[in-house]
This record gives sequence, C-alpha cells and structure tokens, in this order.
Amino acid sequence: MANIKMQDVILVAISLIVIAIILPIGLAYIGSADLVVVTLPNGTEVALADAVDPAVLTLLTVLLPILVVIGIIMYFIPKGSY
Repeated sequence: MANIKMQDVILVAISLIVIAIILPIGLAYIGSADLVVVTLPNGTEVALADAVDPAVLTLLTVLLPILVVIGIIMYFIPKGSY
C-alpha cells in the first residue's frame, strides 16, 4: 500500500480545486470560440474560431480533460507498481 501523507492529500485537493475552477473556464472559451473576440499582434480583432485552426480546438476539448484524468490517476498509482 502506498504511504500517503496528509501533505499529499492537501496538495491534491488544492490542485483539483484549481483544476475544477480553471478547466471549465478554458473549455467554455474554446467551446464558444465564435463569440470570443481576440486581438492579434497586428491590432486586428477576429473571432477566436477564425484565429485558431478548428482541429486544435477539437483536440483541446477532447484531449485536455482526458490528460487531466490520466495525470490524476498516475499520481495515485504507487511508484513501485509499474
């Protein structure tokens, strides 16, 4: 069994709270990319969907939550078991 200290539990709890707050905000911006207006370095304002390739938006909305879950799972697997 893994030797988990209280410090580790608090660290994971704070990390999950931060992720639970920031991740939906980012996904909402990506999901509403047609409505979000960004200013490019040359000063023009365009919709986020026009500034970013749609494949990148799709990968982020699908891949980012999966990577977060994998990272959390990997943290809790005892280091000697793999």
